Amino acid sequence: MNPGALLGAAVLVLVVAQATSQAALSDLTFTEVGVDYVTLSWTAQGDLNITGYHVFYQYSGGSRIGLSPPPAAGDTTATVRGLYAGVEYNFTVKSFGEDGEENGEVSGTETTAAAVLNTACDQGTMEVSIPLAALPGVVVDNMHLLDPSCGGTVTATHVTFSTNLMECGTIRQTSADKFIFINEAIATPVVLGSGALRGANFSRRFQCEFIRRFDITQGREVMHNIPPPSVQIEVGNNSLIINMNMFTSADFSDTYDTPDFPLRVTPSDRLHFGLSVASPLDNLELFALQCVATPTLDPDDSPRVSIIQDGCDIDPTLEKNAARSGEKALYYSVQAFTFPNAADNSLLYIHCTMLVCFEDDSNSRCSEGCISARRRRQAESVMSEHRVRRESGKEREIKISQGPVITEADKGKGSTFPTVGVAVGAVGVLTGALMMIATVVMLRTRRGLVTGNRANDCAGKKA
Repeated sequence: MNPGALLGAAVLVLVVAQATSQAALSDLTFTEVGVDYVTLSWTAQGDLNITGYHVFYQYSGGSRIGLSPPPAAGDTTATVRGLYAGVEYNFTVKSFGEDGEENGEVSGTETTAAAVLNTACDQGTMEVSIPLAALPGVVVDNMHLLDPSCGGTVTATHVTFSTNLMECGTIRQTSADKFIFINEAIATPVVLGSGALRGANFSRRFQCEFIRRFDITQGREVMHNIPPPSVQIEVGNNSLIINMNMFTSADFSDTYDTPDFPLRVTPSDRLHFGLSVASPLDNLELFALQCVATPTLDPDDSPRVSIIQDGCDIDPTLEKNAARSGEKALYYSVQAFTFPNAADNSLLYIHCTMLVCFEDDSNSRCSEGCISARRRRQAESVMSEHRVRRESGKEREIKISQGPVITEADKGKGSTFPTVGVAVGAVGVLTGALMMIATVVMLRTRRGLVTGNRANDCAGKKA
């Protein structure tokens, strides 16, 4: 027989064998994705004789690592831990037969969840909290700020640093309208007994930004916080990242970043903002329960204007972008106003209470949608019963801020700003230095977070 034909037949057999081997495993799926772990599952042919698996993973530029211990012969799922946050990994699952020969392979890529540093700023101090899950392979107990003498406080889930704005090596930068205070959280890698390094040097910058304003009555500069747009919270074994952003236009395609603040607008402008939740859990939804406006960071301060109340749109200028809004994101725009009787009517804050629910829970507050004042009165006893039931469960609450915005007079129209009365439900146009604060309440029943279908006329419902 022609040697060339024999060679061609051998190559054909090899190609067919490889194709069959790869087809023996299929449907590689990433069922859970966290800051430092990924859970994957796969499907094996029913008649395939499998005596064991190997799972390999690596990031770009890194070495291939094998999962230890590997999955058992009967497993079709595995969890890889100790990963770096916000990094894309390639995962490969290989199956083996009785003689140790490879008889199946499937691969795929997934990116771990981003680690969000929760930074809190006030007039005199700055504090940052870093999830331990974002610090694999580093010596957490020896972490410090730019000044090595300033260490952190380690808990079961986070390491937290707190410093005065002018201490611990904090760097101060000053611009025409801002103070910026910068520091870094620093860690060294774990050194094994053999002298090998397990991880890599860690350095993460964090900062607090403030607007410079001069208080004429007190004769001193006052700093107003420019908060970060994201906050991360832990729910069981999963992380939720709550985001609040302001957008440059009504199409909600581009967001303002922290360096863009303070934003400057005129009273004729509309302000566009969005809230969202990012989580490996697919069955969550956001519901806007309450939104009010006050001239200070206190949501209970007076004067006070309601924008959303009990899930109902109160402010007639409030518009929800139905095309972009969905289960995990809500997008709004509202026209500006200022408080006529506030001590400083250049400041305006919006405070929102958001519910995060499981969308398949028909008994949740989310499923009830908009509850008008009349409906509340008619069903007072029922609502009281519902509140008792919900409040008996575990609740999680988080505040997130965005802003500020400074309103300037329209050119050629003088310096007078339009104002509205401060009664509940007054027509709104957001002006002044705006900071939006969202309180996210996470309701738990015996099943977990609460959720359900939404009623009509609901500010938080998916249109």
